[in-house]
Amino acid sequence: MSLHLNSSTKIKLFGVILGILIVCSFATLQFIVLFGVIKPTAYFVPSIVGGLSGFFIATWFNKLSEAKKEAEESHNRLKLVLEGTQTGLWDWFPKTNVVIFDEQWCRLLGYQLDEIEPAFESWQSRVHPKDLEQCYADIKRHIDGETSFYSNIHRMKHKDGHWVYILDRGQIIERDADNQPIRFTGTHTDISQLKEMENALEHSNKRLKQLTLRDGLTGLHNRRALDEHLIQEWGHWERNQTSISVLMVDIDFFKQFNDLYGHIKGDECLKQVAKVLQSSVKRTNDMAARYGGEEFLIILSGVTRTEAFSIAQKIHDDIERLAIPHKNSSIALQVTVSIGINGCDAEQRCRSYQALIEGADKALYEAKQLGRNRTVLYNGCMAK
Repeated sequence: MSLHLNSSTKIKLFGVILGILIVCSFATLQFIVLFGVIKPTAYFVPSIVGGLSGFFIATWFNKLSEAKKEAEESHNRLKLVLEGTQTGLWDWFPKTNVVIFDEQWCRLLGYQLDEIEPAFESWQSRVHPKDLEQCYADIKRHIDGETSFYSNIHRMKHKDGHWVYILDRGQIIERDADNQPIRFTGTHTDISQLKEMENALEHSNKRLKQLTLRDGLTGLHNRRALDEHLIQEWGHWERNQTSISVLMVDIDFFKQFNDLYGHIKGDECLKQVAKVLQSSVKRTNDMAARYGGEEFLIILSGVTRTEAFSIAQKIHDDIERLAIPHKNSSIALQVTVSIGINGCDAEQRCRSYQALIEGADKALYEAKQLGRNRTVLYNGCMAK
């Protein structure tokens, strides 16, 4: 039968044997010097003492060895984690402004350890100037005890010139009698890839929002975007008493156009008319939107009803220049539009943006009743 012993047991057994041999050797010399003879029975006590001593020394040595091994393994695991997460360590001693960086910290910025001076200036000089003020503010908040730990995201300049996004986290681990920091330790983590993903996601979300606010066919804003814009502009008008005008535009006899030319031609007609309407929107706060079907709405901020009427006349002229054939129209041989206008200014107040649109709708109805291909201004007493 074979006996399998683990390394710990082997070390302890070796310690016992070695202890017995050493103590017994000293005992032998002592017997010879003092008595001139060796008595085998006299080895009983030295063997026990030597064995126990060897056992305890071997046990202590084994635990020390295991602790050292565990420390090395922990160090290697930490090193792997820091390298895998692109994290570097720093120790800052505020009273002397000495900062001790580890190799990984230096590698984050493309340097070797001997290329970075262990000083606060080494960090400070590489932080983006626009981010430095917030870094100082967050550090001060932690020093003043307002936060349990320091945390900040800032950009640092890489050795090759590009900027690296750093998650900087730390904590004061030692203070003096006056509660001033003696030692401040923490980590730097390269989060550039996360920031790139975050920026890409933000861009995608903005793009997605834009798509949800656009009419898929004409490219104009849709009804949802229109509602949001109206609420915003109405609040602006109420606060500043700024003029605002609305043009409601309808393509004359569009159903008959579709019946004759088909929906593909109808879609093309809508897109050409939408392009003309969009060209009438000149300023940031103006908007052209597809209201529904062949109806469109134009919002003109800072424009009086009289000025809006001139813009409507230009729209008529531009639509006429398109010269889109429309043999089923009862009023012309090409596509035309009818426009109703309503506005809020010093002369005419509006109780709400809904009332503003309702007025434009009534004016459009009046334009159709009068024969189409014309513009009518809402006069406040029209009935639909």
